[in-house]
Amino acid sequence: MRFDLDGEERAISLKISQLTQRMVAGLPDRTLDLLELAALVYAVDSSVSRGGPALQKMGAQWYRQFHIEMAVRDLAFWEQADVLAALEELLAFLSGDKFTFTFGLRQHSNAERNRFFKFGNESAWSADRVLMFSGGLDSYAGALEETVSQGLSVALVSHASSTKIERVQKDLLAALRAKLNPDLFRHIPVQMQMVGGVKEGTHRSRSFLFATLGAVTAFGFGQERVSFYENGVVSLNLSPVGNVQGTRATRTTHPKSLLLMSQFLGLVFEKGMRVDNPFFWHTKKEVVEKVAQLEMAEQIRHTRSCADVHNQTKLHPHCGRCSQCVDRRFAVLAAGLETQDPKEAYAVDLLDGVRKSVVDKETALSYVRAAQQYVHATPDMLQQRYPEILQAVESFNEPAPTALSRIAGLLKRHGQSVISVMEHTLAHQTADAFPRGSLPWMYGEEKRWAAFSADADVPTINLQTSDQTYTIVFDDEQQTATIADVVDIPKGANWKLLRELATEYLDGAGEGLDPLDYPTIAALDLSDRLGLASDEALRQRVNRARNKIGRLFEDAGLNEDQGKELVENILGKGYRLNPTLVTVRIKSATR
Repeated sequence: MRFDLDGEERAISLKISQLTQRMVAGLPDRTLDLLELAALVYAVDSSVSRGGPALQKMGAQWYRQFHIEMAVRDLAFWEQADVLAALEELLAFLSGDKFTFTFGLRQHSNAERNRFFKFGNESAWSADRVLMFSGGLDSYAGALEETVSQGLSVALVSHASSTKIERVQKDLLAALRAKLNPDLFRHIPVQMQMVGGVKEGTHRSRSFLFATLGAVTAFGFGQERVSFYENGVVSLNLSPVGNVQGTRATRTTHPKSLLLMSQFLGLVFEKGMRVDNPFFWHTKKEVVEKVAQLEMAEQIRHTRSCADVHNQTKLHPHCGRCSQCVDRRFAVLAAGLETQDPKEAYAVDLLDGVRKSVVDKETALSYVRAAQQYVHATPDMLQQRYPEILQAVESFNEPAPTALSRIAGLLKRHGQSVISVMEHTLAHQTADAFPRGSLPWMYGEEKRWAAFSADADVPTINLQTSDQTYTIVFDDEQQTATIADVVDIPKGANWKLLRELATEYLDGAGEGLDPLDYPTIAALDLSDRLGLASDEALRQRVNRARNKIGRLFEDAGLNEDQGKELVENILGKGYRLNPTLVTVRIKSATR
């Protein structure tokens, strides 16, 4: 499907396999419009960068606005005010972006309605249920739940983002057919590819396209329900790292997403269309246990959860560093099923592996910190710490206090399973006995900093980078500095602070480190270098410098907040120049 994006022609390729010609012939015009609309929304989402891989603050400037002009077959339907409102509200919540639409009438032929479909053989087979199937642990457990537990015939709709995942999906289905009645399954594979490449990798609108594919399939089989199977902790996605919120936090199976999808699709499909998540009240550990209860535990090792698909190998199909791998490994260990998910499958083992980058360290530590908090959190505490949880609470058809209490119970069970793994691990070996940089070693360090108390604020590290950088040029002879050619730092306390931090910055750059791994100066050491008597005096010096630089940035027409963030403090580690915001140059004496 070709489209113009600000005058530039682009395209997305979409092919749905294994539906029959009879099923497609019965699709109303508006469902074909929906399919094209969902593909187009996903395509423009993928074609426009949000401004970089990540940012210090996910502020309003990082949300995009799209206006889509599209010709449709059923113009009268798409111009209805309630349809437009439901569509725009759904996309706003899923993506964090603003979408508006103008529709025109499309002239079409019967032949073109088949262009997205690769037909299977005509068959009398019929699905009782339609599931979205990724090849991950949760969706695999969902397929088992529907077939083994309930004896239903299931259509499994899946998109393979790579040939590696496509192979995983096929192998899992082959194992299911070998053990169960093969007539219980029908695989509906979907191939989707952006022609010309992807510029934005967050893919926040992808779940809208997937739900649409599932709904079209369900309608073809005479069903009115589509299920995403995912544990409730992931669905809620209460980000343990404060600066990974906003557009980075996926909302694919968030309760509000599913409610808005059901409401919108219910308008498109006259008999209604429900989109749900039957595993919402399950933790990941409970999902793993369900697979074992259904006597398919030996297939756990063949499912894939890793986000780093492109770097998967036969030896290490899981990176062990991403949040999905951390979540999966904790659940398997908590369930006592580690023999079904060998540690050798992870490039970095959850417990023994050394995490080298700041991002990898903070991903694992944040996961454990959040689990510790969940163990102790009351419903009121959850609401105060995570006010966004009310969006989930309001999406359930039950009193808000009941829903909030049930969510607190879900999170507590999850937290208990994670902490049980850590406590069991450290009961057999002290934290200091693990390699430096491993999760148990870091956990022990943070316990000494009292970071795991029930009422402690969650310490975070700036994990993200910014497209905006500022060059600081230091003149050591004059003891002055210039930032971005417009902000002058005169000789004095602020210059001396920045110059001391610049030394560590240059050391990190000289060693070729990842910017997020640039070294810090411990508070005691920095106090000595600056001739200050205490940590408190250092904090006052840093705060005064930040405020002064922020005002200078504002006076120069630059971003005041970024001026204040040039000096970064990483809890328990020390201070540094923010490597995601600055570059450093030293002016030679001869110039």
